Amino acid sequence: MPFQNEFLTHTAMQITPRRLGLTYCLGYVFLEAFQAVYLGSLFQQVDSFRLGAWVFGLSFLGCALLAGVLYPNELKTALRSRSIVVSLNIMVALTWCCYFLAVQLIEPAIVFTIFSGMVPLGTAFAQRKAIATSPMKNQRGEVIGLALILLAILFLALITLSGHSGFVRGGWATALAGVVLAVISGTATAYVILLSVKWHEQGASPVIQFGMRFMLYVPIALMAVQLGIDAKPEASIPMAFPALVLIGMVVIALPLFLMQKAISLVSASFIAALTALGPAMVFVLQLLDGRIAYAPATLAGLAIYIVGALLAVSGIDSDVGSVVPDAQVA
Repeated sequence: MPFQNEFLTHTAMQITPRRLGLTYCLGYVFLEAFQAVYLGSLFQQVDSFRLGAWVFGLSFLGCALLAGVLYPNELKTALRSRSIVVSLNIMVALTWCCYFLAVQLIEPAIVFTIFSGMVPLGTAFAQRKAIATSPMKNQRGEVIGLALILLAILFLALITLSGHSGFVRGGWATALAGVVLAVISGTATAYVILLSVKWHEQGASPVIQFGMRFMLYVPIALMAVQLGIDAKPEASIPMAFPALVLIGMVVIALPLFLMQKAISLVSASFIAALTALGPAMVFVLQLLDGRIAYAPATLAGLAIYIVGALLAVSGIDSDVGSVVPDAQVA
């Protein structure tokens, strides 16, 4: 028994906030990549706004009820931060509305890569004062990595506009709309992370934050369903819709909650950099599965992106463990 107690104590000491936050981030990256590789085609056969309304609507109701029962005083305190609540809801709505629309217009792999890359770029832009006052020698890898990510995004945008990507639903105007929507979606996600850090500092727990962020998106999604913006014929749905919602809770809602948990443990910069690894994980899973579903030009852009993402993560390692954001978001 003494040996067992010593082992448990040693194990608990090994699970530091830094490692736990890293685990949550990697869980987010893996589930997002798993969804893209194995379930992407499945979700493309259903109304994305209908699925999003159910998945995020249930997340909102579940977290709101849980917070109301277990943390009523904390919930009241958190909701007093009206500016953060409103800003967070606007950014979340922008993220998902733009993302779901973008994947209907251009190649989903390009949307996912641009989205993932804009998260660390958007975070770096919001934190430019902190970056400007930091020693460049400690950030060289990060800066080079972000530059390569930006180069990859520009390259992917160029091949999409020129018709050399795998898919565009229309002409150059449609391609441009898809690229812009993907950029907005990723940038909005960067601000979601920064706003969440600020709200965490004011006492809002992950459960409260995760539930309260969908109050605006759900009614917008329901309106989009009524307007038939992404309507699909019932015959195209491959399984019962409740089963799709259950799958969505696991591969859409759960990874977002894992990211929310990480926000209280590691810095916003590190979360954003790890988020950028999503397309690299997608590539690895497709390689293991024996299928690389990319157009040649898309694959070239992805190669540039992966190098940049790895450099960005290695360059920002010193920020791990910092809960305080590098810059405040109004």
